[in-house]
Amino acid sequence: MRRLVRVLCWGVIGLLCPFGDPSAARAALDAQVVTIGGEIRERYEFRDNADFTKNAADTLSFIGSRIRLHLNYEVTPEIAAFIQIQDARLFGGEVSTASNDNLLDLHQGYVMVKNVGPTSLTIGRQELVFGDHRLVGHFGWSNIGRSFDGLRVTYLAAPVRVDFWGASPKVYGTNTSAAPAFTPSNREHQEFYGVYASIKTAPITVEPYVMYLLDGGNAAELNAAGTALVSPIKAPAARGQNRVTVGARADGKAASETIDFTGEGAYQLGSMDARGTTPKSDISAYAIALKAGYTVPVATKPRIGIEYDRASGDEDRTDDTLGTFENLFPTNHPFYGYMDYVGWRNMQDMRVSFGAKPSVSTGVSLDYHRFSLAEKDDNWYAASGAIFQTTPANNTESDLGQEIDLVAYAMVKEKIRIEAGYGRFMPGDYMDVNFPAATDASDWVYLQVGTSF
Repeated sequence: MRRLVRVLCWGVIGLLCPFGDPSAARAALDAQVVTIGGEIRERYEFRDNADFTKNAADTLSFIGSRIRLHLNYEVTPEIAAFIQIQDARLFGGEVSTASNDNLLDLHQGYVMVKNVGPTSLTIGRQELVFGDHRLVGHFGWSNIGRSFDGLRVTYLAAPVRVDFWGASPKVYGTNTSAAPAFTPSNREHQEFYGVYASIKTAPITVEPYVMYLLDGGNAAELNAAGTALVSPIKAPAARGQNRVTVGARADGKAASETIDFTGEGAYQLGSMDARGTTPKSDISAYAIALKAGYTVPVATKPRIGIEYDRASGDEDRTDDTLGTFENLFPTNHPFYGYMDYVGWRNMQDMRVSFGAKPSVSTGVSLDYHRFSLAEKDDNWYAASGAIFQTTPANNTESDLGQEIDLVAYAMVKEKIRIEAGYGRFMPGDYMDVNFPAATDASDWVYLQVGTSF
């Protein structure tokens, strides 16, 4: 594969230099370092009863396909160019396999300038991942994933690393006047800035951070039907907000690395625009995550772990303070139940987990979650950050339910990973009391096959 791509690169250079010396172009390419790689991942998912009503015809079954191909070109020892293209689709989602639905996209494409003293500069479309992905991650579980258009400066002088970034996760192409959508004054957008430090001092790594989300979108904009706000005040990364997140994360190991522990806490402040009858709100929200585990020092490495997660909600819908924590741009899937019914917003989660590796190429894990609302007056939010259930007025229940997840994987032929999982969510008193017709358990199954090269 690498040889084929190198031949194709020679061909492209030859086409770009038709009047030059092709052998010279080939020698120029050979003198540099070119790395080719990629990923092919296919996943089948089956989900039943996501609305907790067994009589509803809501079974979901699909196959998601993701193919990525990347090229890293070391232009000089200090300059590298990276390109990663991606094709993400659902089987049967196109009109036909002979149609062109433009599903090919640029997932990453950036230039990195290294060794500028102790710093490096990365500019272009890139993934941003910090800590456990709880606030900023690439969302790799998704069939598409997440990347950012922006600039990152990294300072590295062991044991300290500091990342500074500025990015634009979203641009609104609204066109409410005669001006075209691409006119700068008519293209509101999100801006996301941050500083994330990592200080490694064995056996603990400490990571303080500050993040700033500015959304210039029109907070009062209605949908096409004129019946609802495009981005409600409690929508994920809602329009018309200025939100600062200050926090820290620490992790480490002890007792000959048989004990592992992680703790993270974040506080948010700022303001959100007024929306209809909702007054302008001052933001005051927080979240914490505490996790610890013990690994038995034997060949199969069995580990038992406990975890507690909490994110604040809004305790009073009528006042001018918004207490709902904003999950920003996370990879939530590994933390709050694999079924993705709960995110890090207005929630509490008590988790017990067990995992083992029967061999060097296999693994299995079993997780139990008990979910509840942090504030009874606020909504139930999914892993996407969107409202999963709108809480009715005068709600008295906080028990959301329980979830059990079983996942196993095996490596085949060293490079092929086969993974399967099953999840079951059992609604609690919150659904029993507020939605008595929607109290049935929900089931989810997946089978995933992937390889990378």
